[in-house]
Amino acid sequence: MIAPPSTDPVFNAEALKLLLQVAWADDQLDPKERAFVATLGPAWKVPEAVMTVLLDHLDRGKPLPQPNLKLLRTRPDDVLAAAEALTAADGVIDGVELDFMDQVRELLGR
Repeated sequence: MIAPPSTDPVFNAEALKLLLQVAWADDQLDPKERAFVATLGPAWKVPEAVMTVLLDHLDRGKPLPQPNLKLLRTRPDDVLAAAEALTAADGVIDGVELDFMDQVRELLGR
């Protein structure tokens, strides 16, 4: 499992929102990816109400809630470490995942 970016559940929820925004920008969600998100949220201590909203949006193909970038930019290295772990989770880093990291860096002002 990927270590949470913080011990703060609110920060972790915002980090998860950002990673989801970038990862599913094409509105495509594989069932394995959904299962991974459903497991990752509680492991990061993301509040259940936030997880319910995120998963509902993913399931319905609705736009995801926007992350609080102002908060995330206070600790971009923590978010980037979580993003890097997410991209490396399958043991292969491809061009899509490199683009993902570039987008996360850009959104964090890095």
